[in-house]
Amino acid sequence: MASATPTRYQFVWIALAVGPMSAVHIALVAIPFVEFTLWSVLLMLAVSRFIGLGVTAGFHRCLTHHSFTMPRWFRFLLIAAGCAALQKGPLWWVSQHRLHHKHSDTLDDPHSPVIKNFFHAHLGWLFTVNPALPDAHLIRDLTKYPELVWLERLWVLPGVLLACACYAILGWGGVIYGYCLTVVFVLHVTFAVNSVAHLFGRKRFDTGDSSRNNAALGILALGEGWHNNHHRAPHSARHGFAWYEYDETYLFIRVLAWFGLAWAVKLPTAAGQAGETSQVSPLTKETGELPEPVSSSVT
Repeated sequence: MASATPTRYQFVWIALAVGPMSAVHIALVAIPFVEFTLWSVLLMLAVSRFIGLGVTAGFHRCLTHHSFTMPRWFRFLLIAAGCAALQKGPLWWVSQHRLHHKHSDTLDDPHSPVIKNFFHAHLGWLFTVNPALPDAHLIRDLTKYPELVWLERLWVLPGVLLACACYAILGWGGVIYGYCLTVVFVLHVTFAVNSVAHLFGRKRFDTGDSSRNNAALGILALGEGWHNNHHRAPHSARHGFAWYEYDETYLFIRVLAWFGLAWAVKLPTAAGQAGETSQVSPLTKETGELPEPVSSSVT
């Protein structure tokens, strides 16, 4: 089971795995001693989008669900940006999320607040789950790419490089606010999709689990908060089905498609959005077609 109690040997590896994310939390004790300026805000906004889209568009919609395709060189850059969010390596991230979909809100779900509790789903599971890849078969479609395997091994490196870049821009203010505080924010917003979005919000579709659409997370998590929609059509690049469900990640993917950096973008059928099926249909670069806005009457 995914949540089995780790051995002493595994405990050491867990400590090493969560060390970087623990370090950025500890670094926040320096906040009273570092000047906060308008430039700090602008850097935080830039870094949050850089690493946030690396996770949502890169780790999640591209690697985990193959919601769209992109050139390998650009995918490498996007996944490297996701690594800078310190949510561990991309292959480990994908394997855990695929387990979540396969066993959602059952005993084998790595982070279910229904089976265990809110704290376990939000953060505690990282201290109990085996830090090794749980099942190589879950990611056999990705291990054939040496650049992804390399990033899996050196997943901390992009974060170190980004922290150094923040220091070059704003000194220690750049490190504490631009990198550490921003990473902590992105971490907890991501964790909230596992915890909050399975307890609080609107359940539009009966997906066999407790996934919900949470409007606040829909904005803060760049579209990932429309979690019930996502569990309805996991392979869709678009999580916000209705016009009022703001999905910043999907808008980013559309921009990539406009520049020829994304194609074969998968979208839910009209029937799937209405609750009749969870099928998705491809959107190709060659056709250049885009979906019509979904009516607000979708239920």
